[in-house]
Amino acid sequence: MKKLLLILSLPRTLIAYILARRTKIDEIFQDLNRFAYGGKKHDKEYLTFSEVIVFDKCFRNVLEFRLKKGHMLSAVILRVLFPVKKDMEIGRCDVGGGFVCFHGHGTVISANRIGENLSVWQGVTIGRNPKSPKAPTIGNNVSIYTNAVVAGDITIGNDVQISAGTVVMQDVPDNSLVIGNPCIIKKKQM
Repeated sequence: MKKLLLILSLPRTLIAYILARRTKIDEIFQDLNRFAYGGKKHDKEYLTFSEVIVFDKCFRNVLEFRLKKGHMLSAVILRVLFPVKKDMEIGRCDVGGGFVCFHGHGTVISANRIGENLSVWQGVTIGRNPKSPKAPTIGNNVSIYTNAVVAGDITIGNDVQISAGTVVMQDVPDNSLVIGNPCIIKKKQM
């Protein structure tokens, strides 16, 4: 059944693939690589693109987010061909390549800047808080798990894991594990 759906979707996936390729946005294919293979290198780019765009609505949201920056017509065409998740929002922010979102239900992302290889799960909120007009700045290789909140004019360092249900409203140094509400910051064991 899955193969039949892929075959029936080939015309629209080809159009979406051409739109993505024409933009020359490298981050799109870094995102694709993490969605499909967890960051491992593979050569079947178009086949992978077809599978991921047909079966993963979160990837569609990330792809639309990438296309909206300077390629609005491509983003509109993509949205017509492949509807996106209605309960996942990515605001206008600078996000490095390798961005992946798992499940995405109720996820809202609005940051000042986000580095490479961000992983988020469902119910994550990244944005401003009532006491601060600015959104967070997040480093590279950060994982934010289910129902976590990262809010305010704060900086999250590189190689940080934020546990499920954690509320972060303070700076977090590199190589940290953050748990709880109020959050407790622990250095990760190397």
